[in-house]
Parts: sequence; structure tokens; C-alpha cells
Amino acid sequence: MSQVAEGRERDLPERPASALSSRASLTRLGAALWTMQSTVAGPGNFARQYHEFAEDAQLVEQYGFASIWCAEHRIWYDGCCPSLLHVQASAVASTTRLRFNHAMLLAPQHDPVALARAALALDRLSGGRLDLGLALGHRDAEFDALGLRRDRRGVLMDRALDTLADVWAGAYGDRPPLQGPSLPIWIGGMAPRAIARAARYGHGLVLPPTLSPARTRATVTAYSEQLNGSLGGEIGMLRDVFVTDDARAAAAFRQRLRAHYREEIGSWWEIRGRVGFMSGGEVDRQLAFNDRGAIVGSPEAVAAGLSELFDAGVTHVALRVKYDFVERPAMREQLARLAEEVAPLLPAASGPA
Repeated sequence: MSQVAEGRERDLPERPASALSSRASLTRLGAALWTMQSTVAGPGNFARQYHEFAEDAQLVEQYGFASIWCAEHRIWYDGCCPSLLHVQASAVASTTRLRFNHAMLLAPQHDPVALARAALALDRLSGGRLDLGLALGHRDAEFDALGLRRDRRGVLMDRALDTLADVWAGAYGDRPPLQGPSLPIWIGGMAPRAIARAARYGHGLVLPPTLSPARTRATVTAYSEQLNGSLGGEIGMLRDVFVTDDARAAAAFRQRLRAHYREEIGSWWEIRGRVGFMSGGEVDRQLAFNDRGAIVGSPEAVAAGLSELFDAGVTHVALRVKYDFVERPAMREQLARLAEEVAPLLPAASGPA
């Protein structure tokens, strides 16, 4: 077991998805964040990780969660999955109800026509269970390697959104999605331009895990005011969570989480005091935001933290339980505790999730 586990491994019960999916609160929860990485903290076999994703998706559905979320990056030592729709296609056959989403897929780094058609293929393979979570991307190296200008990523994003709509409307000779004239799209970010973009297109919004409930409420309000009565209104949020009644386990998790994000937003080396993409001071400030955003503690404490987000206007929370530093048995135990101990403490959704 990982050192962030509680020293015990729970036998996971086999039960039909219907037994837990009847809990209305689970319709507002997803599991995150599968990236297929092999890192210093958690070296792994890529073939095995891709195979295990399908098994994990089946378990996430069995416990009654509404969705499973993946993320991509490229041009980095850890092999973070750069082709999310393909890996998700490997899991649709082992599930029947679970929705597949992203936090995030970096739209400006894809050919928009190819992306639209790959999404159409997965939409059909899954029987209409795909949501696209799209974001700008932020790492200079990724844009440089692809011959793209990072300072044009907003233009590339708008072009991608327009092209996706055109392809799905048949402008290129394709059949429409199973889910209607468009696939559900969530725009990632909290910046004013991200909020305006999501509202302008009538897409949902995915907020980062660092926002406080107060800032979340303000962001939701700004988004709602710009919708002007158009369709939309879905607000998702990625959140780091760890359920434990042991203070030492909680402290160990936070320590490992900080190391994880230090590498993710910085790097695994330091040159003249500069850590990866940002200066050390910038990294430390960002780490403080990540630490404050994590919801760690007893089932009651985790439920209270999630309830604050729902009260602030969030409609769907992607609970991050999958990390390179958490071994698979411990991750599976977290899924069990969230479904069996935390979800029953949450208010049911008042409308469709």
C-alpha cells in the first residue's frame, strides 16, 4: 500500500451499478484524473496502465459515479496521455452508463476537424456518453514543439469550437452526434476570457481545484450573468480529495500532493534556483493554492467541503483520487469510501446533473 493509505485494504464488493446509482448525490460526482503517466514518484508500465484504465472505468461505474475524467499533456518526460479519445475508446465496451470527460483536452494543440471526427466516433461507440472538456494549454514547450504560437491559443480555441460545430452540423459530410446537434462541451478555466467564451457558446465551465467557495460563487455568478438566457449553465470542478480518519495519513497525503504539484507545475530539476516553468516563488504560491483547495479528512469533513461547492453553484465535481503517488489498491479504497461514506451525506441534485 502507498504510505498515504491507512494501512488497510478493503475488499471491494461486487454489486450492480443500479444498487448505488440510485443515490441521487452520485449523479453529481465523477472520478478523476487518469493521465497514463509514468513518473519518478510512480514509475509504471504504459501498456498495463492503459489496460487498467478500462478496469478502473468499470469499477467507477459499479460504484455509481456519473463520470470518469482524463487529462492530457505532451512533450514531457512522464508520458502523460496525449490522445485521450483513443484511450477512452478502450473502456466504453466495459461500461454501459458511465460518461467520459476531460480535465482537460487541449483543443488548440489538435487539428479541429480530426478532433471533431474522433469525438463523433467515440460518441457512437459509447452510445452517446462523451463530454468534451476543452482548455487552452499553458506549457510553452508543447506549443513550440507543435509549431504553434502560444500567444495565439485563444484564436486557435475559438477556431476549434467553430470547426467542431461545423463538422457536427454536416458541413464536412459527417453525420450528427448521437446526443443531438452538438456534443456536450465544457470549457476549462476561471479567467474572464474563459468565462466569456463558455457563456458565448453556451458551453459548460470547468473550474480548477484551487478556487475557494467564495471565488467559486463569484465565478459562477459572472458566468451565469453572461449566458443571457441561452443554453448552458453546467459548472464542473476538479477537486483533490482524500478520505481518512487518521491525522497522520492526512498529513502524509498533503505532503505527497505538494510534491506531486511541485513537479507538475514546475519540473523534477532545478537550475540556479529556477524550478521548471516558473520561478521558485511562483511555484510556492501556486502550491499554497493547491493545498488550500484539497479536501482531506473524515467522510463528514469531505462531505462538508463538497457541499460548500454545490452551495456555491457547482453542478458536478470530479473527485481526484488517481495520482502517480497513490497505489492502485489505495485509489480503489478511496472510490469505495467516497461512494459509501461521503455520497450519502451530500444533498441530492435538484435537477439534471
